[in-house]
Amino acid sequence: MKSLSNWSIVFAMIGTLSFCCSLALPKAFELLMISGFGALLIGMFCSFGAIYKNEKGKSKFLSVAAFFLLSFILVWNEPFQIIRLLTWMKN
Repeated sequence: MKSLSNWSIVFAMIGTLSFCCSLALPKAFELLMISGFGALLIGMFCSFGAIYKNEKGKSKFLSVAAFFLLSFILVWNEPFQIIRLLTWMKN
């Protein structure tokens, strides 16, 4: 594994933890959700960079899978939370 693959895994873990904490702590929901989404997005960009550079290993796909899986779970379970998050980001 190279550096971009490692960074994508780190950001995917930070984003996943932030998403999980946002569901457990409703008072800090917006801040944790946006930081989790941002960390997953950065991890996904690092993962795409690793794919572009043809780094060895399959761990570079972990961040992309985590981003889409967590987004799907969030929209499936609480569809109005994503609207609330997008409205908060706009303002």
